[in-house]
Amino acid sequence: MMMSMHFTASSRVTLLFEFWDVNGPAGMVVSVLVVLLMTVFYELLKIWKVSLDSRSKPPSLPDSSSRTTLVEALSGSSVPPAPPQHSSSNKRWFLFHVLQTALHVVQVVLSYMLMLCIMSYSVWIFLGVVMGSAIGYFVAYPLLTRV
Repeated sequence: MMMSMHFTASSRVTLLFEFWDVNGPAGMVVSVLVVLLMTVFYELLKIWKVSLDSRSKPPSLPDSSSRTTLVEALSGSSVPPAPPQHSSSNKRWFLFHVLQTALHVVQVVLSYMLMLCIMSYSVWIFLGVVMGSAIGYFVAYPLLTRV
């Protein structure tokens, strides 16, 4: 069966996986709600990631007075700098960065899943994504202004 390449208002659609086969109005309502909630979560995740990004600060580099230039190091006229110490702030920053990376991966996977839902060309699924985005932004944006 050839998939239609235009929006349809049918209540029959397969979303993302073979087992997510919608075959009636009740299934479509449930699927639209699931997609709407996925989109709300996506919007909340974006705001959470932005708030984490605003709080993160990479470990500071030593100031220029404690750095050795390449010429000084090669000529031996200066004592080489001590290796950087692994402080708890560096470890905390690294763990924080791992969390940010994981959130980014979840955000990207979720965004592609929502895009594929829209590519089912179901008007109802499309409206679920649009409404979920509007609701998610409406709820999440005030949280961003508090950061």
